[in-house]
Amino acid sequence: FMLAARMVRVANPTFAFRWHPKVKDEIMRELLECIRQWGGYPSMRNDPILIANSMHWHGHPIKEARTWVHQACMSPCPTSKFGFQPMCMASASTNSAKIIEYVFTQGYDKVVNMQMGAKTPAPRTFKSFEELYAIWIKQMKAILGLLVRAVNVGRTIGSNAGPRHYLSAISERSTESGLEVCDPSISRGNAWITCFTWVENADSAAAVTKVILDEKKYTMVELVDA
Repeated sequence: FMLAARMVRVANPTFAFRWHPKVKDEIMRELLECIRQWGGYPSMRNDPILIANSMHWHGHPIKEARTWVHQACMSPCPTSKFGFQPMCMASASTNSAKIIEYVFTQGYDKVVNMQMGAKTPAPRTFKSFEELYAIWIKQMKAILGLLVRAVNVGRTIGSNAGPRHYLSAISERSTESGLEVCDPSISRGNAWITCFTWVENADSAAAVTKVILDEKKYTMVELVDA
């Protein structure tokens, strides 16, 4: 399949792979070569961890948890009656580069001229990576908390405000219960978040730590002013 994907080079259908520690090296080479050449797929998720997570966080029985497939590009989703998702249902999709930005703006977004993140201490006073990281965690919690709360409100009213009749008609749990397929009461749920631009956080934190905190080529004040 990966060889065919590299030769044909089409965005759809996409591929996903359930990674396991016993996967052979030659298979991994095929997967990584497909990503390296152009594809952006397959999406690879850790099979043992996702099975354990879906059992712990969402209460799926192990028999159902083992059937998981990729929902949208990332989310693990059992194929069972009460485990499947009727649509892409991320609790939050974030432009995660904003998190490290808010560390240095004290949560103020200069694009929309609003206080979007948490009001955190001035970065000019940071003396260590630990201080930087602690503020980063606060901003991450603030932005994800804001987005997740908004989505949760939408989910509670979505089945009434925008019912999905066709999906309800082909859903066993919906036809049996008589409730709309997206009604939270007939689903075990699958709360997950998608963090885009994630690596910018690690890159930025590493750069600040090396150039400013360790090598002291610049000061934190100069960085904030810039």
